[in-house]
Amino acid sequence: MALVTPSANTYTAFGLAISSDLSLPELGVDLNPESVVDQVSITSSTREDWPELNPSEHSTPTVQMTPNDWRLELEGIGWFRVHQGRSIYWQRWDDSVSDRDLRTFLVGSAIGALMIQRGSLILHATALVRDGKAVLLLGAPASGKSTLAWCLHQQGWQLLSSELTLIDPQGMVWPGMQQLKLWHAAAMELDLDWKQMPVVRKGLQRFSLMPTDLSTSNQPAPLAVIYGITRRDKEGDKDEEEEGLRILAWPVLRQQAALLQLRNQAFQPRFYRGMEQEQQLFLHAAALVRSVGLHRLQLPDDVKRMQIALKYANLLDPISLAPKQSEPESESLSKAESKAEK
Repeated sequence: MALVTPSANTYTAFGLAISSDLSLPELGVDLNPESVVDQVSITSSTREDWPELNPSEHSTPTVQMTPNDWRLELEGIGWFRVHQGRSIYWQRWDDSVSDRDLRTFLVGSAIGALMIQRGSLILHATALVRDGKAVLLLGAPASGKSTLAWCLHQQGWQLLSSELTLIDPQGMVWPGMQQLKLWHAAAMELDLDWKQMPVVRKGLQRFSLMPTDLSTSNQPAPLAVIYGITRRDKEGDKDEEEEGLRILAWPVLRQQAALLQLRNQAFQPRFYRGMEQEQQLFLHAAALVRSVGLHRLQLPDDVKRMQIALKYANLLDPISLAPKQSEPESESLSKAESKAEK
């Protein structure tokens, strides 16, 4: 591949050199040839010039899909098109739409769709790296991925990717979007000055920590552990008080359960179906379960306790986070797995 010529709007993410006519501060700007395997472009366009589609049955009024073409229409924001895993086109709804609101969907939905077209395993997850090894944090929206990531960052971890994370067939995690998005309540609990943080999007009480605010890594790293985040119930017995101050981890023993969670944490499973990449998703996810596996990670019930517990927790060594032997292990595992699978 030819070397990329640096420009004011050239970025890197997921092993791609991305040239864009719109500033994308959420992405890295390192142009190390070793971390770039291909080039893609993001350019403004006129949707009237886009060809008609014969969309798949998995399309919706908002999202239209074929194997090599993806369209998104968002009233009040704009139109987006992703073509053949190489090009992203966008058009603003009207002049009142800010670049910030456009970027939310360009670096999220559009780049996610582009990676799916390229046959990649792209998960809705956050990845951090320490000592040259990566951990992957999975969880439902508002489960605490970004809060945990910020707390780890404060203890010396580097952010590799947030929101969307790419794991290649060799088990390497690639740098991606490198911002953390925190809801107002989380920012308050973390004692962050949310008034000085940019809003993610108009109308949301959600704020961004940008790459310039963070310690980030621009090199792919081998994946060491995958964690599915759960939160400890606030109600508990007095005998559990000491455990409530710890971070606990245990393996998901049933491969089918682990595969199901990875599949559910894929970025927009409907996009995989609509672009005929679902089989590739299952093959990649199954290989990951066999090679790395999945652990549940149980966090304390509030941020202050979590910050204290993290000082004594080594997330690169899940065995060290196992529940005490006195706890009925099989019962605790089955209860936690059943809760997570619901």
